[in-house]
Amino acid sequence: MIEQLLIYQNEDAKLYAIEKELADSEERKKATGAKKYLDGVEESVNKLDAKAESLLAQYEKMASEEVVIKEFLSEVEKAIAQMKDEGEGAYLNKKLETATNKLKTLTDGIKQILADIQAVTNEYANIKRLTQKAKEQYVEYGTKYNQLKDSKKEEKEASAKELEKLKKAVDPAVMEKYQQKRNNKIFPVIYPVNGSSCGFCGMEFSLVEKNKLKTGELMECSQCGRLNFSK
Repeated sequence: MIEQLLIYQNEDAKLYAIEKELADSEERKKATGAKKYLDGVEESVNKLDAKAESLLAQYEKMASEEVVIKEFLSEVEKAIAQMKDEGEGAYLNKKLETATNKLKTLTDGIKQILADIQAVTNEYANIKRLTQKAKEQYVEYGTKYNQLKDSKKEEKEASAKELEKLKKAVDPAVMEKYQQKRNNKIFPVIYPVNGSSCGFCGMEFSLVEKNKLKTGELMECSQCGRLNFSK
């Protein structure tokens, strides 16, 4: 049974090599990277919209406050110009100083808000540029990746057809376990034991497992998940 499974795995290695070549290809990486960016761009824009809305609200509030303070300053300055009482002058000058300081703080805040709004505007422009670039990259490398897949199609189909024949000689229960591990990206699935340890990762088997291996039973490694067999 193990001999037939090894024959199956040897043929499966051809299919695995093709799948790995496709998965590791520059064409796939570039197309996948572009697609990932495009999938996340809407969320990025939504966050930017929320930030822009918040900044605009802050600006409008501060601009309104600025108008009120400027009007107040104008009134105080007129009152100072018309005052006759010295005590009243001291009071008005204090009011003028307080309002002037508040206006300066507000003006500085407005400048910062405007700078932040400009930064958001620049970020919008950058997203637009990167989105266009990602679209072009996705089309270019998506096409190239599809061409690469097409070039391997015949080879993949031939290998899959051969595997379909070979699996008939393998116990269905064993084949099911093999396929589960193969689907979990474990390859090679079966591996010869190395002394009393897993031949792939070196994990040592228990005494019970060692005895089972001697009887020809496949033993699953608890560390790497591969199926070990005794040569």
